[in-house]
Amino acid sequence: MIFGLIAALCFGLSDFMVTQATRKVQTLPALLGIQLIASLLLGGYVLTQSPHIDQNAMVWIGIAGISVVNFAGTLMLYRAFEKGTLSIVSPISSGFAVVTAILAFIGGERLPINTIIGVLLLVIGVLTVTRSSKSIGQQMTLSGIPEAIIASICIGFYFWAIGYITPHLGVILPVLVTRIIQFFCAFILLRVKRIQLPRINLSTSLILIVAALLDTGALLSFNMGQTVDYTTSTTALTSLYSVVTILMAGWILKEKLTKSQWAGIAIILLGVIIVSI
Repeated sequence: MIFGLIAALCFGLSDFMVTQATRKVQTLPALLGIQLIASLLLGGYVLTQSPHIDQNAMVWIGIAGISVVNFAGTLMLYRAFEKGTLSIVSPISSGFAVVTAILAFIGGERLPINTIIGVLLLVIGVLTVTRSSKSIGQQMTLSGIPEAIIASICIGFYFWAIGYITPHLGVILPVLVTRIIQFFCAFILLRVKRIQLPRINLSTSLILIVAALLDTGALLSFNMGQTVDYTTSTTALTSLYSVVTILMAGWILKEKLTKSQWAGIAIILLGVIIVSI
């Protein structure tokens, strides 16, 4: 529970910082910078520890594969933050806990009644937010919702699959490998799209550093949590990060939503909380 809540706090603060970064330098440059900073920090630490490295090729193929999936989810999440309303896209993306629970069920875990209720509430909440955005004609609030849904699916798969990797590679190595692969994926995509890297001033650099530290700390805390408890439980607690993000968005960004949109967000959060019980 402690590790899951720490991960939720770090993810919530990180998402707010990522939003600031993507709106300053766009999605791909922000993603590239955060992965580079995190890779250098974690890589330097790992080199001082001389960790045991599993020689099983399938383990490395597995972490590489799920890291690419996580890159796709992270890219969609960053785009959702860049173009969408943070108070809406954040709780929708936090639905990855439900995806993890469903995959755990397919893998042999039996879904309790609270998880089934949570899934239904998540769907109802997303539909409520979407219909509310369309009915009041707020194009900006509807923007980012498809990306947030895709992100929740990809990230939910990653969090489920990483539970099979950490017993072989430990807590830190999977995070480092994920960061390195995501850095190269972002770099390749930048080259393919011929996107020029923007000039990064001091304030933006600080935002990227803080985002990298928080996001990496969240992943490390999550990995610690799922080594001592069920992955589904830790993921559900971690997904509560959207509460932190919503509070930050309302307090600092002054995002204003309609009553029906707040109702949809409340339903989504209720579904996530019920899954975590």
